[in-house]
Amino acid sequence: MAAAPEPSNLFVLQKEELYDLNNSKSVEILKDKYGGLEGLAEKLKTSLVDGPPSSETQDGHADRKTHFGTNTYPQKPPTGFLKLFFEAFKDTTVIILTVAAVVSIGVGIAEAVMGEESSCEDTSFQLLSNFSECGQSLYESYDDMVHRYEVIEAEIAHLRELREAFIANNTGVPVPANLTNPNEYSKPGTYIEGIVIVFAVLIVAFVTAGNDYSKERQFRSLNDVKNDIRVKVVRGGDEHQVSTYEIVVGDIVVLESGDKIPADGIFIKGHGLAVDESVMTGEPDAIPKKEEAPFMLSGCQIVEGMGRMIVTTVGEMSEWGKIMKELSDDHDETPLQQKLATLAKNIGKAGFAVALLTLTALFILWGIGIANKTARNDVIDWACEIQSVVGFLIIAVTIVVVAVPEGLPLAVTISLAYSVRKMMKDNNLVRHLVACETMGGATNICSDKTGTLTENRMTVTEGWLAGNFYTSVPSTIKNDVDSKVLDYFINGIAVNSTASIGHDEVTKKPEFVGSKTECALLVLSEKLSYDYKKIRKDAIELQKVPFSSDRKRMSTIVQEGDKYVLYCKGASEMVLGLCNRMVNGAGEIGPLDASTVKELEAHIYRMADSGLRTLCLAYRENDSEDFGDDPESDMICLGIMGIQDPLRPEVPDAVERCKHAGIIVRMVTGDNILTAKSIARECGIFTDGGVAMTGPEFRVLSDEEKDKVLPKLQVLARSTPTDKLILVRRLRFLGEVVAVTGDGTNDAPALKEADVGMSMGISGTEVAKEASDVVIMDDNFSSIVKAVMWGRSVFDNVRRFLQFQLTINIVALAVAFVSALLGQGTPLNAVQLLWVNLIMDALAALALATEPPTADLLERKPYGRKEPLISPLMWRHIIAQAVLQLVAMFFILFGARNISFFIETEQNMNTSVFGPHHSCQTYQYTMVFNTFVFLQLFNEINARRINNEFNIFSGIHKNPFYLGVYAATSLLQALFVQFGGIAVETAPLRWDSWLLCIGIGVIGIPWGLIVRLFPYKRKGDTKAKTNQKKIVPVYEQKGDIESSGHVKSSDGNDDLKKPAKTANGSEAPEVIVESNGTRPPSHGVGEPSTSDGIANLPGGVSE
Repeated sequence: MAAAPEPSNLFVLQKEELYDLNNSKSVEILKDKYGGLEGLAEKLKTSLVDGPPSSETQDGHADRKTHFGTNTYPQKPPTGFLKLFFEAFKDTTVIILTVAAVVSIGVGIAEAVMGEESSCEDTSFQLLSNFSECGQSLYESYDDMVHRYEVIEAEIAHLRELREAFIANNTGVPVPANLTNPNEYSKPGTYIEGIVIVFAVLIVAFVTAGNDYSKERQFRSLNDVKNDIRVKVVRGGDEHQVSTYEIVVGDIVVLESGDKIPADGIFIKGHGLAVDESVMTGEPDAIPKKEEAPFMLSGCQIVEGMGRMIVTTVGEMSEWGKIMKELSDDHDETPLQQKLATLAKNIGKAGFAVALLTLTALFILWGIGIANKTARNDVIDWACEIQSVVGFLIIAVTIVVVAVPEGLPLAVTISLAYSVRKMMKDNNLVRHLVACETMGGATNICSDKTGTLTENRMTVTEGWLAGNFYTSVPSTIKNDVDSKVLDYFINGIAVNSTASIGHDEVTKKPEFVGSKTECALLVLSEKLSYDYKKIRKDAIELQKVPFSSDRKRMSTIVQEGDKYVLYCKGASEMVLGLCNRMVNGAGEIGPLDASTVKELEAHIYRMADSGLRTLCLAYRENDSEDFGDDPESDMICLGIMGIQDPLRPEVPDAVERCKHAGIIVRMVTGDNILTAKSIARECGIFTDGGVAMTGPEFRVLSDEEKDKVLPKLQVLARSTPTDKLILVRRLRFLGEVVAVTGDGTNDAPALKEADVGMSMGISGTEVAKEASDVVIMDDNFSSIVKAVMWGRSVFDNVRRFLQFQLTINIVALAVAFVSALLGQGTPLNAVQLLWVNLIMDALAALALATEPPTADLLERKPYGRKEPLISPLMWRHIIAQAVLQLVAMFFILFGARNISFFIETEQNMNTSVFGPHHSCQTYQYTMVFNTFVFLQLFNEINARRINNEFNIFSGIHKNPFYLGVYAATSLLQALFVQFGGIAVETAPLRWDSWLLCIGIGVIGIPWGLIVRLFPYKRKGDTKAKTNQKKIVPVYEQKGDIESSGHVKSSDGNDDLKKPAKTANGSEAPEVIVESNGTRPPSHGVGEPSTSDGIANLPGGVSE
């Protein structure tokens, strides 16, 4: 390790010393060298209670960051552009094409060195077109064709003699090659084509590298956001939530179950704190943290309890930072990317077969040409023949390059990267790319209630306290309740809590830190003029049992003078069931008799039915710290508070949109079933005919019974994480694509099991976030609906590009093969095919893969699990457009030789500003090439809509990428044709020819409209309905089930004493079937079978 720098005036310790301390994990060194925790805190100029002084917040703790470093981790340097550029050349077809181009250049240079002017015959070997000239009918008599061929042959021989004589005597001007043979023309350097091919390959590699470079930068920035977690710290005596990147040495970090340790540190105090250090040490068991084992490692998870630690090392000096240096940022392919890669490989194989057939046809024609020349005793120019063979190879390899749709994986990558970035703006942080595409196929959303459907803005509005019921809190509480009773009530709120109300370091506005339910109680204590911070600071805390999803309550034992008090709060029916006494307003303690319990249950029922969350507070006194084996028994009931959590105003509309999209929304909550039903009904989840039941009721059903009740199950209340996991597994077993929300540590299994796990960014624990695929940054259900839209958009964008590209593949391969087979050679040469390939892959992928989502995406049913990439409707459009394009191509090639639009006269050829370099055939092939490209450009507009929508221009102005790419492609094509010349073997077209090319391309638009006129209806498509089938009752009994869920026998008498039996012989649970049915207050209140927890208590499931 490098020598430590000289100590600064502000801090006497160096970061290297602190690293050595953490690395040694020696309590003796901590005590002997640093004076224990107190001495270490003094050297770090911080307080074990209050943290760093508040005066440091003005400059953002700049001195600490300068001296000890920042809490950022080193990243592997991104792959350089040049490396990505050279990696693009590793593709086999590109290598072969490059080698062939180099050979072509070599042959051309050899000709130049030998002083030979290239006058090679056109390598097309046009068995048909050699017998026709520009403007002449194709269909001549056999005698005329033979006679004309003999005349031309004689003229060629005579002109060659004259030309050789002129050259030998150095007199006159050599006769232009294009006058000796209509199919000969002077190419100033046959190596030009090879150079252009190499240049085109370089452009393709440049674009590919640019896309990869941009993609990597985008994913790095998204990872920075993904790894930025919120941490609770103590600074200047107040608790704050700060970014993990803002953690500094000397901070006091407050940790709870589910949190990730943000930096290395030393345990100060806590209750039952246990850490999973398997990621760092490989130790599978949770490690308890205590005075004898206080060292905490960054990157590890808190699995139990709560506590505080002092930060000693941050960033690259921490253990996690050391490991981060060695980590790779490689990204696994998503299933959609893998499917497309497989599809691209299969299409490539088909392209290879066509290329092989084309090459075979060209070699056969070449052999026929050689045989004919030999039969006529013509001199064979082998340099030209070699050039021809190289040209064949270039054409064949280029066909393979065009056929291999590298753009398919590129399209999904661009679409995913674009969508992920946009989803972040919609408060969806995508942690796993697979979630983007999977979310589009979601058929079920199992949503939490608190914070997701509601605002998580808790306020105590009603309550029962010490024998008095209050419809408005706090109103006259102080006048009605004895001060001693009120002290117990407020002490229970202050001490039995981990939440706090702080102030933002910058804005100084109030900031709720921790459970919003607990914050509501803290606000109540402040309204009653109590200082909860002072009470909490003065309390002698002995033991704290944090909330868990199984216990549904939280308890704390404190010493008050010579007595010991246990404070408990939790689910109303659960805590009330543990009480056998109550206290009245005068402070008198009496028995909690049946009539009082019934009265309290009625209050709970009424508050829950009006949508309030109910919370019971109780306490128990003892003469010693030992409360026995069951400390939470025989408690004294203090009060029951009704807490309002308003419904998010945008949720009902979002739920309705999900219904239109064919998605079933289910509420899965830990709240009382009456509260859950009220909120679910308000937001449109719980409807007439729907089923609401509790977790314990659902849990005991057999799989067959679950399968029968699931189609109508809309609310699952008082559920545990286990119930949520069972629900998700069963839905997936039935073939549903399930998205589930969760925020607690114990929600991790369900989040992992779901097709898309969605954790809460505000209320979620780090364990839940790590297990999830998407983090909902604002905990808002409407953000989930936006995620569905983006997921469907990704799938549609890939399909758009697929439809567009397959059309090009079919047409390009068919034209190349048929033309070669009929002796027309290849109308599209290597450079032109590479340009088309560039349009297909990089540019079209950028244009079509960035289409933003539209509202109509939620007007059809989800795709589901087994939806093919290419739908029957897509095949219809692909084949229809391919037929149109092939008819146009073959018409120009074989049927338009005597139409002036498609040919160039000899006069125009000789007076062209580009010189007499092109033949009639060059002009014709330029028309073929230009028409082909414009057919694709207009079909690119058709491809924007893949579900038979008539308005293909809808929203086109909202996609600047599309418009920019479209305009750039059109402009580059015009430059390519008009100024390409020898390099790309194009002839500049007249204005009327340009109009004809564009006009033929435009035909694709009305042709696509005609195809859309034929009706097509996907199963369940258009205005998807979510009306569910009537289900068979889950009970094996002869009677009917009333809307209230009670079993009614066939004789009409209620058979409440003989509950129906399930398939396994156990007593069937009560099920609320109709949304307008109600339960009697006695059910679910005070009964062990339905007493589960409240939301948002520390360390547990908020729903």
